[in-house]
Amino acid sequence: MGGMKGWSLSWNTARLSFPGFEVIQFRRTGKGCLSYLVISNREALIVDASLPIETYEEFLVKEKLTLNYVIETHIHANHLSRSKQLAEKNKLSLHLPAPNKVNFDSVPITGSTTFHIGNICIKAIQTSGHTSESTSYLVDDKVLLTGDILFIDGIGRPDLQANTDTAMQKSKMLYQSLQKLLALDENIIVLPAHTSQPVEFDNIPIQTIISNIKKNVAMLQLKEEEFVNTILQYIPPTPANYLTIVEKNIKGDFSDINPVDLEAGPNRCAIS
Repeated sequence: MGGMKGWSLSWNTARLSFPGFEVIQFRRTGKGCLSYLVISNREALIVDASLPIETYEEFLVKEKLTLNYVIETHIHANHLSRSKQLAEKNKLSLHLPAPNKVNFDSVPITGSTTFHIGNICIKAIQTSGHTSESTSYLVDDKVLLTGDILFIDGIGRPDLQANTDTAMQKSKMLYQSLQKLLALDENIIVLPAHTSQPVEFDNIPIQTIISNIKKNVAMLQLKEEEFVNTILQYIPPTPANYLTIVEKNIKGDFSDINPVDLEAGPNRCAIS
């Protein structure tokens, strides 16, 4: 119902269960945006909220969970962040990777930041390159939330408009960050912030393990210089709405626009 606009906001979930914690993957079916709710001992943390906050609120109430943290992997360009609204509704501080340019108060996340919920620890890993503040999160040494730097079948691209020198610098940072993630245990499950394909209503998580990504993503076999040169050749043009979305996410307020209209269009985060 609702045609293409309704398709943009339609969603479903998938659940991953581990000893001591669970991860719920919220998937915007047509848009490909993936956000996460991590649960341990009835305490919860939400990452990269991209759906209307009622979606998460209803799940928290249904599962009788206490929300402890709302965090982001980076300042997004392809969807409006609902994290600030969600944090405010629950009287929580919003935690954002540093450095960033937001115009509102937030708690900075650095490379030494850890979050504790229930019986588990979630560690921040600075992985700049997609954006300068891009950060990944290692959940109980078993699951890696990679934002838009590493996907199950590709890698992130340097974000938004940049001259050649800046794009080259970001590409080098991207390479170094990817090497940091690829050095982790090869059995760690990777959960990205986006997928390039429409999400089936199948309740099957969009995931893979690090060893599969190493094997299947050709870009990761390149040396740094060749990697950077390849990235520079394949950075796609910035969609017109991305700059506006970033502006709204930096401001923290999109009450003056129609989110569905602004977010229309496919994701262009990845290079395979």
